Amino acid sequence: MRIALASSREPKIEAIREAWALFGSRIIDDPRETIQFLHYDVPATSHHMPLSAQELMRGAQERVESLTLQLKKEKAEADFYVGLEGGFNIISLQGPRRQVFLESWAYVSDGHRGYFGHGGGIYVPSALADPVVDRGIELGIVIDRFSRQSNVRSMQGTWGVLTDDLITRKHSFVIALIAAFAPFYNPQAYD
Repeated sequence: MRIALASSREPKIEAIREAWALFGSRIIDDPRETIQFLHYDVPATSHHMPLSAQELMRGAQERVESLTLQLKKEKAEADFYVGLEGGFNIISLQGPRRQVFLESWAYVSDGHRGYFGHGGGIYVPSALADPVVDRGIELGIVIDRFSRQSNVRSMQGTWGVLTDDLITRKHSFVIALIAAFAPFYNPQAYD
C-alpha cells in the first residue's frame, strides 16, 4: 500500500501517519501488508494565503492533482493521493466586521474518487489576521513575531500557539484526514 502526500512538511507527514494508525486497518484486510508513506514537494498552485473555504478546498485538491501528474510522469503511482491545505476562512456575520478562522482541509483520492475533509476552525485574533489579510504578510512570519518564537510553522503551528498546544497544526490535519478518508474506510455509510 502506497500513500503519497503532496508535502514534505513534518507536521503533515506526522498527521498522515497518525490518522492512518486510527483507520488503516479498516482499509487493509491483511495486517502484514507493508505501508509506504511517500512525501513529495508539491508547490501550491497559488502563492497567496487561502482566505476562504473554497480556496482551501481548491488548494488541497490542486495539490493532489499536481502530485498525481508528477507521479505519472515518473511512471509511478500510489493507492491514495493526499493534499493538505491550511489557511484562513473569512466570514462576515454582522456588517463590515469580519471573523477570521484558521482552518485545515484535506483532499484524498484513490485516483478515481476523491473526498474532502475539514479539520475544524479556530478564531484568529486581529493582531494575527490583519497583517496577513490586509498587508499580505505570510502567516509564518506573523506567528513567529506574535509568539516570539521561530519556525512555528514547522512545529506546533498557529493552532498550537492559539490553543496553548492543546491542538497543534498536526492535530488539525489528523482530524481533516480522518474525515476525508471516511468514504474509503466506512463505505457503507456513503453508498
